[in-house]
Amino acid sequence: MKQWMPSVPNSSASARRGLMRSVVLAFAAAAAVASVLLPASAASAGTAGSTTVVGALVRAWPEAQHSGTAAPVEGAGVQTWVQPAVGEPVHVDTAAVADVAPGATVSVTVRGGTGTDEETAADGHVPALARPVLHAKVITRAPAPAVVPARRFTNEVTVVLVAPAGSTPDGTDLSHVVDLVDHEVADFWSEQTDGAVQLGVTDSYDWLRTTAGCADAATLWNEVARKVAFTAGPGKHLLVYLPRTLPHCEYALAEVGASITSGGRLYVRDDVPSVIAHELGHNFGLGHSSGRQCDGAVDTGACRTAPYRDFYDVMGVSWGELGTLNALQAAQLKVLPATQVQNVAVSGTAGAVTLSPLSGRGGTRALRLIDAGGTEYWLENRAAAGQDAWLASAGNRYGLDSGVLVRRVGTFPDTSLLLDGTPTPARSWDADLKGALPVGAAISLAGGQFTVVVQEVSSRGAVVQVVPTPPARAAPAPAPAPAPAPATTGVGEVLPGQAAPAGAAAAPAPEVAPVEVKAPVLAATGPQQASPALRSAADTTTRSGFMLAAAGALLAAGLLFAARKARRSPVRSR
Repeated sequence: MKQWMPSVPNSSASARRGLMRSVVLAFAAAAAVASVLLPASAASAGTAGSTTVVGALVRAWPEAQHSGTAAPVEGAGVQTWVQPAVGEPVHVDTAAVADVAPGATVSVTVRGGTGTDEETAADGHVPALARPVLHAKVITRAPAPAVVPARRFTNEVTVVLVAPAGSTPDGTDLSHVVDLVDHEVADFWSEQTDGAVQLGVTDSYDWLRTTAGCADAATLWNEVARKVAFTAGPGKHLLVYLPRTLPHCEYALAEVGASITSGGRLYVRDDVPSVIAHELGHNFGLGHSSGRQCDGAVDTGACRTAPYRDFYDVMGVSWGELGTLNALQAAQLKVLPATQVQNVAVSGTAGAVTLSPLSGRGGTRALRLIDAGGTEYWLENRAAAGQDAWLASAGNRYGLDSGVLVRRVGTFPDTSLLLDGTPTPARSWDADLKGALPVGAAISLAGGQFTVVVQEVSSRGAVVQVVPTPPARAAPAPAPAPAPAPATTGVGEVLPGQAAPAGAAAAPAPEVAPVEVKAPVLAATGPQQASPALRSAADTTTRSGFMLAAAGALLAAGLLFAARKARRSPVRSR
C-alpha cells in the first residue's frame, strides 16, 4: 500500500538538505538586511576602543575663589564620574548624563580607556579626562532620601588634613578646622534648619600624605577614605582640608547630594566658615545662589547670569559674613515651614502682604509668586537682625541693602537667581551690588504678569502690594495632525518632548528599571523639549526598530517558504 505523507526531518537526506539550504538562505538574507540597515551606533557599545563601567553616578561642583565685586567665574565646570563597587572612578562627559540623578546606579560605555589623560598640560598638571559617552543606561534609580539613625549628630563629619603628592602642609592646625566645623558652621546650619541639621566632628586626622593629587578629586577622596577607614552612609561627611598653596586644585569642591541626610565628600583650601558651610550645602543638595542682571531693567531685556553673585546668601559668594539661607534655598531643603510662606498665582487676587524678617523664625517670611508658565519668584525681607545683623555693621564692606529682595528660580547649577531691584546699564554691572526693591516703585515681574510695590519697610516688617495680571489668551490654534508613535529609550520610557500614544495607559514606574539614555543628552534650560541631538537619537531608535522588524519579517518569510517547499517534496513511505 502506498501513502503520501508530509516530509519530516528524518524522511530523506535530499529533503533535509533542501530544507537546510532554505533556512540558511533565509537567515543570511535577514542578517544582510540587519547589517546594512542598522545604524553603526547600535553596535558601538561593543566595538574596540570603548569601555563599559557600572557603578554609582557622582556629581561635584568645583568652586572659584572670589575677589572684589566683579562677577566671579564658575570653576572648571561640573564634574561627573561613575564610581564602581571596586576600582577607581571613571570621569564622563557631564552633558551626556545631565538628566541622571546623582546616586543612581548606571552602566556607561565610554570611548577609550578609563585612566587619566596621557597628555600633560604645560604646567605639569595631568587632569582627569572626562570620557565621551557612547551609551548610558540607568540600572537602579537614585535612592530616596536616607533615614539617619538615632545618634548624637544627624550629620557626622570626619575632618582630615591632607598633603597630596608634590605638596607640603601649610601650617594649619587640625584643632582650628575642627573648631570651625563644631561651632560657626554647626551653629549656622542648626539655626537655618530649625535643628533638622545637627553637625559635629566625630573623627579627625592630622596631616596625611597621599600618592594621589587633586587633579582627580574622586581618586584623592578614595585614598583618604581608605587611610582613615571612612565609611560613607546617611549623614556622614568626609571633609578634606588641602594646603592653601597647592597648585592645580580647585578652591573648593563638593559632591552633590539629594537631601540633608545624603552625606558626601568635600575638600576646601581655606579656613573661612562660609566656604565650609557652602560646600556642605552642596552635600545637602543645594545649587548656587547667583545673580541675574538686566540692562536697565529688573526682569527683561539683555540679561546675564553672574555665578555666585548673591552676597547675602551662603550658597552665593563665600566671604567674611555668613548670611541667612535665602527663602528659595530653604524651601528647596524643605526647612521653610509652609505656614511661613504666602503663595500668589497669576490667577489670584491683588493684595498686600507684610513680610517678617527672614532671619526671624515667625510670621510670613516669604512671598512666592507663580506665573502662568510655572516660574517662581520669591520675595523676602532682609532686615539687619539675627543672622543678618552684619548688614548694619562695619562687616558690611560691600554696602549691601536691607529691604525686600526678589529671586527667581534658576536652572542647574545656578538654581537661585537674585534680581537687581535698582538696575543699572550693563557697563556698571560689576560695581552694582544694590539689589533691594525701592520703596514706592512699581516693579514688573514675569513680563508684566505681576506688579510689585514695596509700600513700607520698618521694624514692623515690609509691606508688599502684589497685583497679578493673567496673560491674554491667544486664539485657539487649529487641531494638530495625529502624532506618530513615540520613540522610546527603554522599556516604558518616552523621550522628553514626545507624547504618549493616545489612550495608552500609564505604566507604573518600577523602583529598578533599565532606562536607556542615548548620548549626548543636554541639560534642560527651560521647558522640557527634546534637543536636536536627542531628536536625532529618537529618529535613530525609530529607524532601528523598523529595520529590525523588516529583517524579522524577511526571516519569517524565508522559513515559511522553506516549509512550503518541504511539503511539496514527496517521500514514499511503506
